[in-house]
Formats: sequence, C-alpha cells, structure tokens
Amino acid sequence: MIDLNIKALTELTRRFLPDFVKRNHGKILNVGSTAAFIPGPLQAVYYASKAYVRSFSLAIASELTDTNVTVTVLLPGATNTEFGATSGMDKTALFNKTASSMKVSQDGYEAMMQGKLEKISGLTFGQKIMMAFVPLTPIKIILKQVKSMQKTIK
Repeated sequence: MIDLNIKALTELTRRFLPDFVKRNHGKILNVGSTAAFIPGPLQAVYYASKAYVRSFSLAIASELTDTNVTVTVLLPGATNTEFGATSGMDKTALFNKTASSMKVSQDGYEAMMQGKLEKISGLTFGQKIMMAFVPLTPIKIILKQVKSMQKTIK
C-alpha cells in the first residue's frame, strides 16, 4: 500500500511534472480518499497513505500556481469497487452504502478539467454532515467511531 499510494504516486509525479512545467500545460489527478481527513484504526496504513496523497497533491498544486499545470486530488468515500471485497471492508458498516465508481470517476475527471484543487465525491448526506463535524470533534471520539465502523459485521 505504501508502494502504491506513496512511492508510485511520488515517482510518477517526479517523472511527468517537469515536462508539464516545461510545456506550461498539463493536469494531474491523484486519487486520495476521505480517509485522508482522519486517522483510521484497523486500517492505519491505508488512512495514513491517503493523507499523504492529499497533502502531497495540495502542496505540489501550490508550487505550480504560476504555471498552467494543475493538480487535483479526488477524495471519494466508500466506492463500489473490488477494493471493498479485497480488503474485507465490504463486511463493515463503513461500506454499507457505497458510491458508484462511474459517478466518482466522472466527478474526479470534471474537477481535474476545471483545475480544482480537490473534489470530495460519493458521500451520502449523513456522511457529508459527519465530515463537516470532523474538525470540531475531539480526536478520541473520532478514533472510537472510525474503529467501530471498521470492525467486521457479524
């Protein structure tokens, strides 16, 4: 997971970005997750690696403000892909309701084409409200809630 979400993303950016800057044109779309906003007990490496994707993408985007090169980070919630089954997360409360992968990818593409910094996609109304309260909620409560949502439903 670190190799994919951190090493590969950084290496691909390092390889392609200089040419984009030289041409003064290009767009990068990185796939993060709403997991980037919170720590994730029982999935610590995943959550931390997605925080890296968001932080790295926003920092690089800021460095490019004097160019016509943009970096967008897509931050989907639980999405209907093979990730849920492969990771076992499909048996958790977190994956009770998933977003369409087509809708999430369309949102990311449109945000990238518009040059937006980030795009949150695939959240239910309740999840949007919950995410709005994350910065205001004590971290111990967030940790307890995330941990309970990630336990396998029996």
